[in-house]
Amino acid sequence: MKETLRIVGCRAGSPTYGNPASGTLLTTSEGTILIDCGPGVLVNLTEQEVRNLIGVIISHRHADHCLDLMALAYKILFPSLQKPIPLFGPPSLSEMITSYDDLFGIPSLPTLKRPIATAFSFTPVIPGGSFTVAEAFTFETALMHHPVETMAVKSVDFNVVVTADGSYTEELQKLCADCDILVAEATYPDDEGRHLEEHGHMTAAVCACLAEKAAVKHLIVTHLSDPADSEVTIAQVKKLFHGNSILASPGLTLDCCRPSLLGYVQKEG
Repeated sequence: MKETLRIVGCRAGSPTYGNPASGTLLTTSEGTILIDCGPGVLVNLTEQEVRNLIGVIISHRHADHCLDLMALAYKILFPSLQKPIPLFGPPSLSEMITSYDDLFGIPSLPTLKRPIATAFSFTPVIPGGSFTVAEAFTFETALMHHPVETMAVKSVDFNVVVTADGSYTEELQKLCADCDILVAEATYPDDEGRHLEEHGHMTAAVCACLAEKAAVKHLIVTHLSDPADSEVTIAQVKKLFHGNSILASPGLTLDCCRPSLLGYVQKEG
């Protein structure tokens, strides 16, 4: 099996037609690992990808990164119960799981009374710590500067980092150092009136400087607040980052074992 990274969705805030919110899929020799599960992600996963899930990682509890976790739980539990899937996230995710299950559980169906708690086996990860998926794949994390507890995630085995949401920090740069593939947010094209520290996000320039300082090989720019900013965002990134950079799009796939080669961009429709 080819080991790949695929952008499932890359929208900030909410999905649009053909583009789910945040979701990145690692396909490994042991199965698939989903990093973030924003609205629209589930319908862009194949039956085989869901069936082969060996782990789900949620970076933080903002809706555009976790809302489809409930939909995924329903998929796993209905119409027939499957084995619980390991779920990893910051400790504050536990409160969100309880709240979602209180709201969306179905008391008349035993397996759906507590959908997320039943479909997943949650392991809290203190940002800055590490964890292992399927006793085979190691992940390191860094605490992001964001309004809620958020962790950036690094696959040690594939040398891939997904920043999730947050402004630049020295801890993030250390996590990204010399990585082969960096999936990094550039929520805003510039810093004019953005209050970056308060909202905990990066601009195109900050994202590019992060990749440049960390000597990243391939940069995937994601989580734009407005798709209309795509052209100016990637142009700004290319001015400041001298490695390979590309704007995220649903279906964009990279070969993790040979990261110098881009896979393909799956055309919408």
